[in-house]
Amino acid sequence: MAGYIYIDNPAKRGKIGISLAVFDALATSALNNVPGISKSSAHMKRNQNIRLNRPVQTTIRHGIVHVWVAVDVVKGTNLQEATQNIQNEITNSFLIATEQIPFDVQVKVISMI
Repeated sequence: MAGYIYIDNPAKRGKIGISLAVFDALATSALNNVPGISKSSAHMKRNQNIRLNRPVQTTIRHGIVHVWVAVDVVKGTNLQEATQNIQNEITNSFLIATEQIPFDVQVKVISMI
C-alpha cells in the first residue's frame, strides 16, 4: 500500500506526488455536497434518506486510488439512485482536482434503517 500516487509533471521537471490524505479529503468533502446524507444517526434529520456508517476509506494499490463508502439507507429509498449520486459526486471531485488519476469508487449499502 502506498501513501502517494505520482503523476508526471507536464514541464518534464520531475513528478508530482499526491498524498492519500488529499484523496480522503476530496471524497469526504464531496459527500457534503450530496443531498440527503447524514454522517451519524444522532444528527439525521427527518428528510434525510442516507446515513454514512463509515464515511470514507481510501487506499492506493497498484497506482489506483480505491475509495470505499459504507452507507445505511432509509427504507423506501431508491438504492440505485442513492449510490449513483454518491459515486458521481466523488468521481466529479476527483476529476476536477486531478484529471488523470485512475480511481475506483465503491458504495456499499450496509443496512436498511
